[in-house]
Amino acid sequence: MKTTHLKKLGALALMVAWATTQVHASEVFPSLPAKNIGVQVKIQNFTAADAAQIKSAGFGFVRFGVWSDSLTAKAYQKQVSDAFAAAQSAGLPVLLTVRAIKALPATSSADLSTAGEGFAKAVTGLQQSYSAQLVAIELWNEPDLETYWPTRNFDTTFVPFMSGVCKALQEQPPSTPVIGYGFARPPSAGSAATVALNRIVSEYPKCLSAVSYHPYGMTATQISNAQNFIQQNFHLPGVISEWGISALASNGGPEGQASKINTFIRDVKKLNIPLTSIYEWKNSDSGSNDREKNFGLLTSDGQPKPARMSVEALLNAQ
Repeated sequence: MKTTHLKKLGALALMVAWATTQVHASEVFPSLPAKNIGVQVKIQNFTAADAAQIKSAGFGFVRFGVWSDSLTAKAYQKQVSDAFAAAQSAGLPVLLTVRAIKALPATSSADLSTAGEGFAKAVTGLQQSYSAQLVAIELWNEPDLETYWPTRNFDTTFVPFMSGVCKALQEQPPSTPVIGYGFARPPSAGSAATVALNRIVSEYPKCLSAVSYHPYGMTATQISNAQNFIQQNFHLPGVISEWGISALASNGGPEGQASKINTFIRDVKKLNIPLTSIYEWKNSDSGSNDREKNFGLLTSDGQPKPARMSVEALLNAQ
């Protein structure tokens, strides 16, 4: 009896945690439609026709990235504005991920903080230009991987930089929710991501509206545990800004991809994840290997894969 009672209490605690996350989500993502599952696109080949198909497939928003250190180029500015126009043509709001692609020209904490303030100006400029279309702005993408944190030494360089970002953003709060930091793995006890978040959230409690991460390869139970860890430790909801499965033979090919994506969508619905973005709409011919090239719901030339059809049936049934 005692064991059964404890299990009931544990289940109740999980339900309360999930309910709390939902309350936070409704407050911090006012532009998020009822369909809170989106899909990632690449701005260089995202068109109004894509947007119309994405809307028809039942997705509620699109996610795409913008590189802050490319924004001074007129051609790149047009590419960004064209992507927003394509999304707007179908009434799709945007989850905008912003990061730099070059290593920061800084080494000391003071210089890194100054660089962060400069990055915040780019974020503020994007927010002011496109606020009416934004679900949220995500600060960075997978900084816990050296590939996406080219400054390296995450343990010592990330917090000073993001402290500069948060300091600047809190002085001029954006109207759009800000989330971070698109971690490749969710924060966990003792992880570098957790250490960094503890410092940033304690020093700048109003900087982030949610913690974002990418649960590739994780089970529903592991995702549930990650959501609870984030809520309990940072008092913020967890959101999934990227997850996908490649249509490799080892994953069951295109049919296996479709099955696994459907299972994932059902899982995040049950877990009440406030916001989830699937990677990605089309295959990427620019991928470095077969795995990276085959995450799309469509082929690179726009032909639907089984995942495209099954996801549409699932999302539009709700």
